[in-house]
Amino acid sequence: MNGIAGGKSMSHLLTGALALALLSTVAGCGLFTKDTSEPPAKLADFTPTVTVKELWRRDSGDGVGGRFLKLRPLLTNGMLYTVDSRGRVQATAADDGRPQWQVSLDLPVTGGLGGGEGKLAFGTGTGYAVALADDDGRELWRRRLSSEVMAVSPVQEGVVVFRTNDGRLHALDAESGRVLWLAGRSTPALSLRGTGVPAIDGDRLVSGFDNGRLAAFSLARGSVYWEQPLAVGTGRSELERMVDVDGSIVVADGVVYAAAYQGRVAALTLAEGRLLWARDMSSYRGLSVDAERVYVTDAFGHVWALDRRNGGTLWQQDKLRLRGTTAPTPVGGQVVVGDYEGWLHWLAVGDGSFVARVRADSAGVSAAPIAGADGGIHVLGNGGVLSTYGPPVPTRE
Repeated sequence: MNGIAGGKSMSHLLTGALALALLSTVAGCGLFTKDTSEPPAKLADFTPTVTVKELWRRDSGDGVGGRFLKLRPLLTNGMLYTVDSRGRVQATAADDGRPQWQVSLDLPVTGGLGGGEGKLAFGTGTGYAVALADDDGRELWRRRLSSEVMAVSPVQEGVVVFRTNDGRLHALDAESGRVLWLAGRSTPALSLRGTGVPAIDGDRLVSGFDNGRLAAFSLARGSVYWEQPLAVGTGRSELERMVDVDGSIVVADGVVYAAAYQGRVAALTLAEGRLLWARDMSSYRGLSVDAERVYVTDAFGHVWALDRRNGGTLWQQDKLRLRGTTAPTPVGGQVVVGDYEGWLHWLAVGDGSFVARVRADSAGVSAAPIAGADGGIHVLGNGGVLSTYGPPVPTRE
């Protein structure tokens, strides 16, 4: 589930099935219709063909605290790092769930975690960027930015980039917090609440903006390499004209894959932003890729598999309609999504059929699961439940 933000400082957050139906209806036709009262789909019956075992679970704090956040864990060097909405940061061994360290900073966290090169980074609703050491959680620096932090990039080449609610990118030196460069785009009066994590590949950073455009910047200098529209607002009202590049962005094999709300899913060359293919599809959750497919969750909660070569449809799973379906995570021979009731769904990569289902957190799952090294997954629920599931094994008849 996502929300709608109006202006640079005020946000109107919609909750429950109403928000899901509203966003899906707007995505489909741009108007309010009877579809706004459509309830989320009921869980579909199916016969599991694989069994998924929970390996461990533990409490990681307050979770999203009932707020409109997507706080995804960070997996690196065999450790899972989490942050909750109140600034509780903890490190957990990914293999067995053993706690390593924990710090409580009493900060209203809204964006993160980003990390790498021995550091963790997150941002707050009061506009602060914060960096910690990943070995013990000690604070390294804190920097005031222009507005509420919505997303944080990985740390790469000594740089970490914070995306703020006013449409700006703040590139900071990861060692000191010194501002290296600023960039941004105008923010429309009405946009979706939240933003996608900027993607980094080599010296290029790719970010989406609330005006429906995707742009690539020099990570070191902030100069613009290219910019392309993924959505163009049309209609008579601000609601009808609302567009946004708000979901996850993937860079793979020199190609950028991204999707826009009330816009397109597209593949572009990283070097010059040349469009390889595009197709109309509204998404604010984002996408993922494997060797052959692009997986997208659209604004209705349907999960799609597209051909990486040309964007053609391979399959669509529509039985998660309006369930607040997360962005997909491919792992092994399945793709995994979560939903607003906290269920995790394993779908077959070949045809999108359901093969397994477990419940991770009754408070819901908003952030996409993380693929583990062995074919398992890690997931952080909205209520702060951090859990790990082993690779699926065929169900015995």
